[in-house]
Amino acid sequence: MARFWRRRPSVSSGGPSTGDPEAPVEVAESRRMLAGILEHVEEGVLLLNGTRVRWLNPAARLMFPALKQPVGRLLVEVVREHRIDGLALRARESRLEQAAEVELPISGRILQVRAVPLHDGDLILLARDITRLRYLETVRQQFVANLSHEIRTPLAGLDLAAQTLSAELPADGDMRLFIDRITQEAGRLADIVFNLNQLAALDAEGIAVERLPFSVDDLVRALVDRYQARAAAGQLVLRADIATAGSTAVGDRAKTDQALQNIVDNALKFTGSGEVVISASAELSRVEIAVRDTGPGIPGRDLARIFERFYKVDRSRGGQPGSGLGLSIARHLVELQGGTILAESIPGAGTVIRVRLPRAPLTSP
Repeated sequence: MARFWRRRPSVSSGGPSTGDPEAPVEVAESRRMLAGILEHVEEGVLLLNGTRVRWLNPAARLMFPALKQPVGRLLVEVVREHRIDGLALRARESRLEQAAEVELPISGRILQVRAVPLHDGDLILLARDITRLRYLETVRQQFVANLSHEIRTPLAGLDLAAQTLSAELPADGDMRLFIDRITQEAGRLADIVFNLNQLAALDAEGIAVERLPFSVDDLVRALVDRYQARAAAGQLVLRADIATAGSTAVGDRAKTDQALQNIVDNALKFTGSGEVVISASAELSRVEIAVRDTGPGIPGRDLARIFERFYKVDRSRGGQPGSGLGLSIARHLVELQGGTILAESIPGAGTVIRVRLPRAPLTSP
């Protein structure tokens, strides 16, 4: 283990020593502690000097078992994977940390690898085995996709039966209330299934994303028109506020529209009185579409988590119960286009969700 550290040559002078006599003992103790930690961590750790392995811990030996004596050998001989060797080369040449996810062809293991340059020219390679994590992620995605598919058919039958019964019943009475409740809950389940299908599609690799100019003004006005009847039914004011007329974003209009629908739906759901405003503005390099409501606001402890899947803020906010998926889907749709989404809120004063996308280059008249 002593080879892991490079000792600096000591410099002595003719005068009396002013150093701390306990310092060498403390340094030796620190080295022993660090050695013990590195020997027992689950991540593989390799120290490289140039292109050769200078030291590696037991976890790294298990990940890369090709050579019995790997110390002093070329990195590519030890790891048997040119992508890891290339990662180390890029980190060494750029003097910047590099990271990649690599699947080893022989063992099938999936590693999360980081190459970190050190100040003295050496390099540390950190490898974490995420094979199990990726397997569980695949199982989860398949489960969500299968579940949403299997629920859709009986749900459609339930909704059809409720509508048929509703058509045969008088306009009032307890039975009508029960049937209306069934129809309402079936609609909620249908929304959850739709959101689950969207998540499954977003998790799939290779999802197509357009990057074309589109009018932000038209998108905002279309959203206001689409939700105006629902806002009026809830005695809310829904209006547009376009600060920079004629601004154009670059992205996928359909995906931006879906993200904003989820945001507006959330705002209307949790705003008991007042208004919901959809605004648009533009700066030199980006456009911003914001949805502001006068609802109860979101506590600070919840604000950082509202874009997580299935996360729900305290029910004391009121409004209709949701699936906890709408804002998570909105975030995915925005980030797929290279945009950003953020939330601001003051409890008791409302919430603002801001979507920012690249702005189309201005054309000369």
